[in-house]
Amino acid sequence: MELLVATLCDTAVENQGKLNVLGAFDAIVAQSFPARFACNLALRFSFTAADHGSHKFSILLVDDAEAPAESTQEESDMQVNMPEGTPGFSTQNLITPLQGTVAKAGVYHFDIRFDGKVLVRVPLRVISQADIAQPA
Repeated sequence: MELLVATLCDTAVENQGKLNVLGAFDAIVAQSFPARFACNLALRFSFTAADHGSHKFSILLVDDAEAPAESTQEESDMQVNMPEGTPGFSTQNLITPLQGTVAKAGVYHFDIRFDGKVLVRVPLRVISQADIAQPA
């Protein structure tokens, strides 16, 4: 299994197996704290016959101290249908809406986990509006 794309974005759609991403970003500005956020996470996987079967998949938001930023972590089953002997590879797109709350400004990561292992850490920088210098 290989993760080909992992990005936060305003929106993403799949059309005939193609992943179309609009507004990829890695930072948000918060007016006050705690701050709510809403975005999409666009992922594109590549699987081979070695990946056939059921796998555990989860996304966890952690802060810069590696502590979970929220109390819940949703884990789901991901089915890969590539029976033994299947030649080549198969791609699968996953577009997941994300909503949550962060307590303070700082650097966060969405840990993308596959069978308990972190595949990638997608960064999210949260900036306080009060810390942005105003023009003179």
